Amino acid sequence: MTDVAEERFRGAPVRSLPRPNRQYEPGRVCAQPGCGTRLSRYNKWRFCWQHEPVHAYVPRGKRRSKRAAA
Repeated sequence: MTDVAEERFRGAPVRSLPRPNRQYEPGRVCAQPGCGTRLSRYNKWRFCWQHEPVHAYVPRGKRRSKRAAA
């Protein structure tokens, strides 16, 4: 019979939870005159999707290691 102190357990380390999504003031309305679209509390812009000016696209994702990129 084996001692409990000698038993080994396998498992993954406990990781912290991901950060919660940033929230903005609820009940906001699109800043375009005449537009009454209510904005989501998760939308950081002042305008709705229809009136928001075009933004430069910044690609994001996994970065390859320097070794893999060479």
